[in-house]
Amino acid sequence: MQRGTPIAVTATRWIGLLGASLWAGVHLVVAAHATFPGYPTATEIYSIFFGFTSALAIVTSVVFLLAIRGLYLPTLIFYIIDFALLTETRTAPALFIGKVLPVNIYVEISWVLDVLLIIVSALLWKIDRA
Repeated sequence: MQRGTPIAVTATRWIGLLGASLWAGVHLVVAAHATFPGYPTATEIYSIFFGFTSALAIVTSVVFLLAIRGLYLPTLIFYIIDFALLTETRTAPALFIGKVLPVNIYVEISWVLDVLLIIVSALLWKIDRA
């Protein structure tokens, strides 16, 4: 039984869909432009990582669009992990580089979108029950 009203659930799903799509777009840009001068292996690894997570974000967009309730919790976990990794690489040395990465506009956008998508995923997981 759905705990939220149909309108609230639908609006929340659409907010998640748009947020996840924007998140994927930001990370596709980062994947294309990820460069760490002096660290060619790190550049390649991080670029692949950003491309992979963009693909996962596109999948979460589909999860929200199609209301695949069984995937709300994995979506929530995905965005929590991303938020933790993003924060960790700005407060401690990043893997393969050995130094703290700078905060830039893409990081700030990602933090905002991660928080939004954590909230949306948690809400949907709680209120949109079959």
